[in-house]
Amino acid sequence: MREREHEDWPEPKPLYAVIFGICALFFWGYILMDKDGYLGMLDNCNLLIHEAGHMVFLPFGQTLHFLGGTLLQCLVPVILIVYFWRTRQPAGMSFSGLWLGENFLNVAHYIADARDMALPLVGGGEHDWNTLLGGTFLLRHCRELGTLVTLTGWGIMIAFAAWYIWQNAAAETGD
Repeated sequence: MREREHEDWPEPKPLYAVIFGICALFFWGYILMDKDGYLGMLDNCNLLIHEAGHMVFLPFGQTLHFLGGTLLQCLVPVILIVYFWRTRQPAGMSFSGLWLGENFLNVAHYIADARDMALPLVGGGEHDWNTLLGGTFLLRHCRELGTLVTLTGWGIMIAFAAWYIWQNAAAETGD
């Protein structure tokens, strides 16, 4: 058995690595098979957090008001990642990492739509990313920015899944 970086982390469990890997693959398959980029209940939760972010950041000016939805939407999983890391709960940390990565995919879809503004908006309000990128050269590159954020989201999800699987598979391999 390899020496653990922090002794207070739970002992690795290879079966957990297998189960987590299967769950992650099914989740990613669901994401890839989805046609409209909106993942039902999960994205309804993300939308609720996003809209709350506008209210939370409203007192800090117009830019943070428009950016606040995306900030809070990504900040909530980051807070959970930190919490689960501090309390040494690798499964919670890894699932929160998957959630963070999926939020990046959701945000990427919104960024890529900044010029076309074709996505339906809650209450028919202003398009956050059109407002944020409007008046800059970045608006004409919104699709490329969306692609970059999509790749970042997939990278986050793969990194957290790989970390969890590696942590728990180590018991079997003796690394």
